[in-house]
This record gives sequence, structure tokens and C-alpha cells, in this order.
Amino acid sequence: MNAVLQLEARTRETGSRASRRLRQAGFVPGIIYGPGVEPLAISVPTIQLERLVDRHGRGHLINVHVEGEANPRQVVIKQLQRDVLTAQVTHVDFLQVDIHRTITLTVPIAVVGEEQAKRRGLIVTHELAEVEIKCRPTEIPEAITLDISGLTEPGPVTVASLAAPPGVEVLEDPDTVVLSCTLGFGGVAETEAEGEEGTSSGPAA
Repeated sequence: MNAVLQLEARTRETGSRASRRLRQAGFVPGIIYGPGVEPLAISVPTIQLERLVDRHGRGHLINVHVEGEANPRQVVIKQLQRDVLTAQVTHVDFLQVDIHRTITLTVPIAVVGEEQAKRRGLIVTHELAEVEIKCRPTEIPEAITLDISGLTEPGPVTVASLAAPPGVEVLEDPDTVVLSCTLGFGGVAETEAEGEEGTSSGPAA
């Protein structure tokens, strides 16, 4: 389970001009919404949000402390919008959650054992970086692990091979390709073939 992160926020005016002024002042406009929750337009410090996302990703439970409210709101990041040129966050959607109810969200896939596969001559091409899951907010994993340390043959590796922790359900189609492996020069099959040639008695005299 991830630790609960902290983020400061304050209410804001809506509209494109107001949002532009906020960004110029170092804030990201956003919204908090959820089942039975009145949508609340907020802004959060750009530096604080960017640091949180860079260090921890999106799959975390966050206490958003809205200025003027006695208790923090427990939320997860549902969507981030970024500037296509600068990649800076321009808007954030927070989903307010009930820690006793399951939610759906996207978390990254963490591939382990890639170096072992490469040493066997396999070329690894990543096809899917994130996966949609369903779990309680207190059980959100930092990532879903895919271990390819024992991989010896080329071919696709699918969502079915992901190792989800207890309480976490992966919602992607099990046949979706996460990564594909091809055999490079000097790979397993070629090495084995060379070994067979080396043991041959050669042509008859």
C-alpha cells in the first residue's frame, strides 16, 4: 500500500481567462468530483503537483487540504492534461474517494528482469506502459509487476503475465500485448545453432 500524500489547494474562479492567470501565477487549475460529491473548482501549486507526480506517479491516495475546510479530501488523480510543447501540467482532475469502496484507475507497469532477457540475445520492445486496475484506495499499488527474468524465447508477453497484488484486479484484456521480444544477432537460438555446428564431425574425407 502506498503512503497517503499531501497537497495544498484553494478554491478558484472558473473560465479560461481565470485559468490562464492561475497558470501564470504558478498554479494548476483543477477540479474535485466524485459520487455524491458536489464538483469543486480548485487550484494547486504547480511545483508541488509536478514534484508529486514525478516522484510518485498517479497511483496514490492524496489528502488534498482545501483552504478554509476543516478536513482534507481523500482523492486520486483521475486525469492530467499537459501542454503539448512544454509537457507542463495545465489541468488536473481529482476523484474524491471512499476508502471502503473500490475504484478504477491507471497505474504503471514495472518490468523486471529485462537485463537477463537482453543477455540471452532478446530485444525487448515495450508496447504498454500502464494498465487499468480496480481496487480499494488503500490498496493502490505503485505499479503492477511483470517479471521477464526467465524469458528465453522470442514472442509477445501479454497482460495475462502481470502479477497483481492481493485485492487488485487488472481490467485490461488478458491478451493485450505488454511487450514483445525478438531475437537479435547472437541470440539464444543462434547460439544453440552455432553450438550444434561446433559439435559436428564435418564432411567426410
